[in-house]
Amino acid sequence: MTISTIMRLALRFMFPSKPEAAIADKTSSNKSPAKKSVFAAMICVAFSVIPLIVVLVFSDSMIKGMTDRIVELSSFHLQSIQYKAQTDILGNIESLKEQAAELEKLDGVEAAYIERTGMALAAGKKERSGASVRAVEPKLFAENASFKDLFEVKSGALAFESERSAVIGSALAEKTGLAVGDTLHLITMRNLPNGKVVPKTAAFTVSGIVSSGYQELDALWVFVPLEAGFEFLASNVSRVFIGIKTKDAFSKNLYAVQNECQKIAGKGYGVYTWQELNRSTYETFNTTKTMLLFIMFLIVLVASVNVSSALIMLTMEKRKEIAILKAIGASPKEIRLTFVLTGFFTGLGGVIIGLPLGILCAIKSNEIISFFEKIVNIFAYLGYTVSHVGAGAAAEGFISVRLLDPEFYLTNIPIAVPFAEIFAIAAVTLLLSTVVSLIPAYKAANEKPLESLRKI
Repeated sequence: MTISTIMRLALRFMFPSKPEAAIADKTSSNKSPAKKSVFAAMICVAFSVIPLIVVLVFSDSMIKGMTDRIVELSSFHLQSIQYKAQTDILGNIESLKEQAAELEKLDGVEAAYIERTGMALAAGKKERSGASVRAVEPKLFAENASFKDLFEVKSGALAFESERSAVIGSALAEKTGLAVGDTLHLITMRNLPNGKVVPKTAAFTVSGIVSSGYQELDALWVFVPLEAGFEFLASNVSRVFIGIKTKDAFSKNLYAVQNECQKIAGKGYGVYTWQELNRSTYETFNTTKTMLLFIMFLIVLVASVNVSSALIMLTMEKRKEIAILKAIGASPKEIRLTFVLTGFFTGLGGVIIGLPLGILCAIKSNEIISFFEKIVNIFAYLGYTVSHVGAGAAAEGFISVRLLDPEFYLTNIPIAVPFAEIFAIAAVTLLLSTVVSLIPAYKAANEKPLESLRKI
C-alpha cells in the first residue's frame, strides 16, 4: 500500500462511513464503541492542551511583566554601585555626574541616572509606615520612557514641583492617608560624631501618586529630588549608585557593556547586571513556571494514554478488517503504520481543537479572572449578609475577594503569546499521541488472519 492509501485507511478507521459500518456489524457507525472512544480521546487531548497553553501564556506574561518592572523601574539594566560614599555631598554629586556623562558616551549605553536609596519611616495623616526612599534626578521622570510607560499616575504628576516635593506609591499613600498637596514626614537615623544615634526628620510635599501595577515592588517607594536625598539620607542607611540603561537588557552584549562600564567606574565602584542584582527573584519566577508547566504536562500525558486505550478498542473492533487486509497482501509494517497514523491523527485533532481555544482563553485571561472574581464576590457577599443578619451594617464590613492578590501579583497581566513555545507544546502533544499508539499498532500488526476470521 502507498502512504496515501495508508493515511486514508487510518482516517477511515477513525471515521467509518455509515454504509461500511452497517455492512460490518449491522449497526450505525454512531454506535461504534471504538469510534466513540477515539473521539473521546481526541477531546481529552484538546482539553489537556487548553490549560497547558493558558498556564504557559499566563505565567510567561506575568513573569515578563514583573521582570520588566523590576529591570526598568528598580534595578536598571546595570548598576555602578559606589562602595564608600564621600563625606563631601556636593563633590560626590559632581563626581557621579562626571562618571554618568562618561558612561553615556559608551556604545550600547542609552542613559545613566544617579540615585541614592535608603530606608526611612514615613508619617502621614492616618498612620506611619516603612518607606524605601529613592533620591533621583528629575530627568529620570522626564527622559526615561519606561517610567512613563510602566507608571500609572493616580493623582498629581510624575514630576518634582520643587526641591521639597515627593512622588509616592499608591499603596503607601493609601496606608498613610496622604493625597497630592499633603505633607509627608520622613524620619531616618544619623550618627553624631560622639557616636550617638539621633533621628533626622525631613518634610516633603506630595506632588504625585503613582503605581506600577506591582505592589510588591513599589508599595513603599518615595521619590525625592537627588540633592534633598543626599542631605537627608545618611551613608550608613543608604547606598549610592548610577543606574545604567542599555539598548537591550536581555542582550548577550550586556556583559561586554558591563566590562566597559567597570573600566570607566574605577576601583571605588562595582558594576553589576540586573540578573546579578535580582538572581534569587528571577530563579523563583522560573522555578514556579517550570513546576506549573510540569503539572500541566502530566495532564497531557494522561490524555495521551487515553489515545492508546482508544486504539486498543479500535484494534479489537477492526479485527475482521485487519484480517482481510492481511489476506489480500497487506504487510504487518503497513498495518502497524496505519494504527500509528490513527494515533497521530487523534492527537492532531485534539491539537487543532485545543490550540485556538487555549490561545483565546489565554488572551482573555484578565477578563476571565475578573468575571470569576465577580461571581465569587457575589456568593461571598450573600454568605456574609446571611451570616450577619441583624448586625445592622453587613455591607460595610464586607471585604471583596481577589483571586490574584495585588500585593504579590500584577493588577493587570500584559498578555503576550509565545508562539514558539506553543508550537513546541503542539509538537510534544503530537509526539506523545504517536508514541503511545505504538503498543496497539504492534498488537494489530501481530494479528493472524486465519485465527481472527475464525473468531469472528
